[in-house]
Amino acid sequence: MTPSRFVASLLALLPVPAFAAPGIWDAARDPHFVATERVLTQALRARQPREISPEALAALPVFEKSLALRAATILEEAGGEALDDPAVWFYLGDSLITADHGQDEEGIRILRRALAAEPDSPEAAHAWFQIAIGENRLRDFEGERAAYTEALRVQWDRNQRANIFMNRGEASMSLGQLTKARADYETALAVTDDSETHALAAWGLAVALARDEDLPDALRRAWEAVSFRFHDLQGNVVSALELPSVFYTPEYEVYFYRALGAMAAAEHADKADERKTELEYAIAQWQRYLAEARPAGDHWASNAELHLLWCKRRLGKR
Repeated sequence: MTPSRFVASLLALLPVPAFAAPGIWDAARDPHFVATERVLTQALRARQPREISPEALAALPVFEKSLALRAATILEEAGGEALDDPAVWFYLGDSLITADHGQDEEGIRILRRALAAEPDSPEAAHAWFQIAIGENRLRDFEGERAAYTEALRVQWDRNQRANIFMNRGEASMSLGQLTKARADYETALAVTDDSETHALAAWGLAVALARDEDLPDALRRAWEAVSFRFHDLQGNVVSALELPSVFYTPEYEVYFYRALGAMAAAEHADKADERKTELEYAIAQWQRYLAEARPAGDHWASNAELHLLWCKRRLGKR
């Protein structure tokens, strides 16, 4: 089975552990104290340059990844895990996964080591979230879903919990567990007051409903998702699907979402020409989806074929 996946960033950056200024007695008790504090501060500055805010950085994924890789390199050159400090492990593991540079297994292992050492750390919720991201890239969707469950156990912020529920729904859909996916999307919608999370959860629920053969409700939820509009970095008005914090596993999953949105728009079109335009766009998106999904043996290809047929019939084609 080839799953679907999109993620909205939970946090722009992992906050570096706070340290008091090291004194002479700190250094005397622990000769590694000053070195650890210094390298962590250096790594933090590498990921949070003063000339750009964390919010702006989160909107520039490529830049954020580059800075995270730089921070990971700084920590590794200073000794990395050999510094034997959970604070270093949390930040190093997070940086490796954020960097998205093919080191997800190492990042996951380091974060799990940090969590084993300090399970109640203030960084625990974010660490579990990052582990889930890494597991998704490695296509371990059971591990991904379990990590989101752990994140929910230690995260109490309302909107961040909603975001985790939404992402756990994606992991469940990746596993073909549509009932669990729908429940998590619905919980996210009930909990959040953030427009981006609401839009993405509505999109996810729409896709889960469509794949669960409930097209009328799927189109209702897709229309709800389409109604949310955002601005990209260039000031263009876009749907939540086009936000820079969103990615798809596999990448062709975006065509499924776009096609469903166009179908919903066609059902709400006031004019025949508008309906025709939306249906033609939906057909093109389904065809693009199937062109990649069929060779990959995608679990949802047959479902997409039914939706393509629905569009053609609506358009009067055979």
